[in-house]
Amino acid sequence: MVTPLGSDRESTWSSLKQGRSGTAWLRPSAVSRHSEKVPIGTMCGARCSDISTEINVAEPVVQYALSAANEAITDADLALHDLDRDRVGCVVGTSKGGLAAFERAHRATYQGDVELNPYDWTAFWPNSAATYLSNRFDLRGPSICPIAACATGLNCVVRAADLIRDDYCDAVIAGSSDASLCESVLASFHRLGVLARGFDDPATACRPFDRDRSGFLVGEGAAIMILEDAEHAAARGALPYAEYLGAAIAADHSGLTQLEASADGLTRLIQDVLRCSEVTSEELDYANLHGTATRLNDVCETRAVKQALGTKANRLKCSSLKGSVGHLLGAAGSFELASTVLAMRDSTVPPTINLFEADSECDLDYTPNDAIPQRIEHALKLSLGFGGHQVACVLRRGESDR
Repeated sequence: MVTPLGSDRESTWSSLKQGRSGTAWLRPSAVSRHSEKVPIGTMCGARCSDISTEINVAEPVVQYALSAANEAITDADLALHDLDRDRVGCVVGTSKGGLAAFERAHRATYQGDVELNPYDWTAFWPNSAATYLSNRFDLRGPSICPIAACATGLNCVVRAADLIRDDYCDAVIAGSSDASLCESVLASFHRLGVLARGFDDPATACRPFDRDRSGFLVGEGAAIMILEDAEHAAARGALPYAEYLGAAIAADHSGLTQLEASADGLTRLIQDVLRCSEVTSEELDYANLHGTATRLNDVCETRAVKQALGTKANRLKCSSLKGSVGHLLGAAGSFELASTVLAMRDSTVPPTINLFEADSECDLDYTPNDAIPQRIEHALKLSLGFGGHQVACVLRRGESDR
């Protein structure tokens, strides 16, 4: 992981469990690499922690992906030189590509006050991170860059699992990266009315499911996981954090930014993922929700969980992590899934911070403000994206004897 809470997995996870926030006021230079003209009301967000190892890559979205991938490969003890690299894939997405390079290209083209290097022209393509990682690690299996707005990260993991189940790959580097603290993105979200407003302290600005919530703050970061065929992993003595059971993907065409008011589509998605994973609602121990702190979406997501799970919904531990790191946009799904895996590893439910008084229509157990010790055998992850993208997956706790 590379997040506003830490430059690696364990520092990020420790801060999440402690209920810390990585959101802050940002200097103009931290928002845009080239301009001081930051839109009013958007100078707040969650900038990535400094990467501890020196990485000589100009584009942040690639820097974050590479740092997270190095950590994941090392942690998995994945000796790439011993593997058939024709059967090792890379599925790494981002919601918009390299925006720092895009800004430089725009200024070079229309203002002529910066110079470009040849790398800039490819760095702002959405597949820049996937391409760079495939080249860096000499991966010759499929290299894919799914794009599904804020559901991109989870969609990448689902696609990676499909490559293994369809016998194209033995292992896949999977996840997503995003670096969207730039004027164009912040101004767009500001006009859409989805950014938090009316606050004095950025650390408490994003308040998922709270009565006084008003939207999210933009964060940046990356999370990369190693997905591996179970037999392949066992043969090399790897110990899995979790087992991927199944996923479901759907679309909601109700509007650009909102969910269907009845939440029927999202309800069906949750029911579908449980059915294909062969897990009952009673077996679920935790749900990591999308939880953007926007007025309508938090209500609709709550409604869908209740409609899909019935009486179990009132006894299910849930949480949203966006109060802690902001909305990582294209990287949100992979970061939140990785956090769910760590929650299963450590038998700890991470909290929804800044939840001081729940909305009357948001009446699930969101684990407000403090982490809770609890064994998690099965977990549900939901990711939703603007434009109607919906993804859900179910994990089972990893056991060395399985």
